[in-house]
Amino acid sequence: MADQATTLLEALPDLAGRSVLVVGCGDGRYPRLFRARGARRVVGVDADQRLIAVAQREEERDPVGISYEVHHLDRLPVMGTFDIVLAFLDASDHLGRIAASLVAGGHLVVVATNGLTLEKGLRDNGFQDIVLHRHEQGDVHSARKGA
Repeated sequence: MADQATTLLEALPDLAGRSVLVVGCGDGRYPRLFRARGARRVVGVDADQRLIAVAQREEERDPVGISYEVHHLDRLPVMGTFDIVLAFLDASDHLGRIAASLVAGGHLVVVATNGLTLEKGLRDNGFQDIVLHRHEQGDVHSARKGA
């Protein structure tokens, strides 16, 4: 089966010129990949200070214009407005909080871990055009935020 990065890239719209927020960015692998794929602005957020420190060190070593912040999902502020949000979730409770940083018509891609099913939660939060991409490391849901 394809690696997770390939599955995510298939689920995402074209990144060229777009702003992207990555919630649960870990050590910065995906933010760096998205910037290399043409994203105009990329912000990575994670609750783990140590992982953010790793990502920031890599950004200092090889600057590509990504900013990183430490935030816990249950207290995630509105991070600005983004065309695309990628989030790694093990519960649907925070979909509304994540969606608050997404422009109307923007794309949300969620890696659902622990067998989480998100279709109802996505619909309840105003998302449309929901597509499920199966992956062994967690199903990937993509959806468009309604107006």
